[in-house]
Amino acid sequence: MLSPARRHRLNALAAKEAAKADEFGGVRPDVSVYQLQLTELKNDIHVLRSIQSQDKRAEVKAELIPKHMPYVEGIIQSGAKVEQDEVITTIMLWCFDCGQFDQGLNIAEYALKNDLKMPDSFIRSTASIVAEEIGNAAHKSYQDGEVFNLSVLEKASQLTADFDMHDQIRAKLYLGIGRTFLQLNRGSEAVAFLKMAIAKNDRCGGKQDLQKAEKLYKEQLKNSPEPMLNADGSQVVDD
Repeated sequence: MLSPARRHRLNALAAKEAAKADEFGGVRPDVSVYQLQLTELKNDIHVLRSIQSQDKRAEVKAELIPKHMPYVEGIIQSGAKVEQDEVITTIMLWCFDCGQFDQGLNIAEYALKNDLKMPDSFIRSTASIVAEEIGNAAHKSYQDGEVFNLSVLEKASQLTADFDMHDQIRAKLYLGIGRTFLQLNRGSEAVAFLKMAIAKNDRCGGKQDLQKAEKLYKEQLKNSPEPMLNADGSQVVDD
């Protein structure tokens, strides 16, 4: 666990480096803050590779993330553009793995804005990672009978909307949004997103959900009161 003083120092050094400052506040002059942090990250990855249980890995990642966040936050808060940073993209993914979705998406926003690539060991693009990880998490919640955080799904969709990716991945995200709307009894939105998911991938698994959503939407239309109309046919709006 980093002390508050060390956390603040690392945050400040990362911000300085992102802004291409010439000084590193006492850090070895022959090694950048990024290289030092990357070395520490790779040491942590080596430890994780010795753990076979996925659940245990997630627990260890949750313990390791705070050690790297001062650096990540320092880079993001600087607002400077960096060409590549494996620490940022890796910690983003770890946040998703640990269910820290809001924090992961905050990092993703910076990573996507600056076109940061995933480490070389990843085939998928950064945008694909964001969409698929959130889509997979929503699917697990749905299978467990839980309602996933709709704002997380919507932010993931908004952040990745302009990026190219496989239709199957985009479908996972749309499916998660559609199912969540269905769980929230929002028939109209559920129908729209489930149709979008199926259009992207006919085998996404949302056809039965779409039938339920369409039934719900029809019932909601049937039970909704008829709007009052003015003489010209426009809807009456209360002041």
